[in-house]
Amino acid sequence: MRGQRLGGLDALRALAMALGLAYHATTAYLPGVGPWYLVADADGSEGFRVLAGVLHAVRMPVFFALAGVFAHLGLTRRAPGAFAVDRARRLLVPLAVALPLTWAADVAVRTWSWRQGLMDPAYAPGTAPRWVPLHLWFLEVLFVCCLAAAALARAWPVARWPSARASPLGVAAGAGLLTTLVAVGHGELRPDLSLWPEGASLAVYGGFFAFGLALGAAPGALPAWVRWLLPLGLAVALVVHTRHLQWEPPGLALDLAAAWLVTLGALALALAAGPRELPWARPLVEAAYWVYLVHYPLVMALQVALAPAPLPALAKYLAVVAGALAVSFGSYRALVRGTRLVPWLGGR
Repeated sequence: MRGQRLGGLDALRALAMALGLAYHATTAYLPGVGPWYLVADADGSEGFRVLAGVLHAVRMPVFFALAGVFAHLGLTRRAPGAFAVDRARRLLVPLAVALPLTWAADVAVRTWSWRQGLMDPAYAPGTAPRWVPLHLWFLEVLFVCCLAAAALARAWPVARWPSARASPLGVAAGAGLLTTLVAVGHGELRPDLSLWPEGASLAVYGGFFAFGLALGAAPGALPAWVRWLLPLGLAVALVVHTRHLQWEPPGLALDLAAAWLVTLGALALALAAGPRELPWARPLVEAAYWVYLVHYPLVMALQVALAPAPLPALAKYLAVVAGALAVSFGSYRALVRGTRLVPWLGGR
């Protein structure tokens, strides 16, 4: 992998980020969500609960495994200290800029929802500021994972790390067992509710990141048949979330199993594309980080704006997704592309 850009992995990383927008757009349409969200649309349906559950179960594990692969690539190009500095520039600086703006937008949108009579009186945060990382939590957790990788590389040169070359599925099975034990013992992960990274989230997502680090040394080690684990994992996740098993220990274990199956299958498919760039994915790849940073307030604002409209929930949901994507991509082209911000936001 030294010196290469892997087009399939770039595209998968961009897709994983975009699925975050699709996931957040479901929230207003979950049945009975009023006490837990700023607006509860009366037209919500059970299908959105299943969609949200499946997306939530698989998208971040895929992303952290990908981040591990890219971290290995970064550590082969830079000394550990330089790698840590680079990740601080790419993760902590955007976090420091985006978080205050996200807090301000969050308060503004929730105040708008309250004044429009769309907010459930039982919604505890109301219109007060929420000093939590919201959707930006993953920048904190990912930075801790990268720091740990840099510290390991300083103590133990990357060239001597064991890889997943001999048995990538064995490495995944070991990491899967540890992450499952943590998830079942802890229950629901809520890293978005604390500015200090949640220990259980670090352990679970760190397990996927560690697998990515091992796989990064031998990206061709996954057999071709592993890609068929992707639909199998999605099927398992559908069973869990259609039967509402995700709150029970067996369901939590199955959710983690689905996440590992999807992660392995998705990585196998992405790696099969090799180093060539995928032209259709380039605009999404370039703008993905920016879309991730700015989409959450846009999604909330569109949900509030569309709540009174006499439309079915599916139409509103698709409008929210399309509108947030359009504004996010448009603002990237207008404000970021071709400027000095590009190196800070993962573009070219």
